[in-house]
Amino acid sequence: MADTKYVVRGAQVKCNKGSSSTNLNLPKSHGVYINDKPVLNDSDRAAGTNVMPFGRCKILKGPCSPSLASKWDKTKLNTLIKGQPALMSNSVLSCTIGGAIKIESDGQ
Repeated sequence: MADTKYVVRGAQVKCNKGSSSTNLNLPKSHGVYINDKPVLNDSDRAAGTNVMPFGRCKILKGPCSPSLASKWDKTKLNTLIKGQPALMSNSVLSCTIGGAIKIESDGQ
């Protein structure tokens, strides 16, 4: 996909089973920046640190408490940031409860 971009701190994400979007966070930079914003990698998938709750969960019928998969899908395997594949605007992270988290805006 020609318009696939690297994902940076502040990117907006949405779970298809959640009621609202949220922003990705990166408490400590990996040392690679685009437009003065740190780029995220596959290791940036911790609930409550990188990925915040998505409002109400349609599966649990209550507050969203994401239970995240062990890796993002569709990362850039040939571009490593601090030893991990770079996160891309088409990357997807599964929630083990049943949702799929997609990038709505890459944050650039």
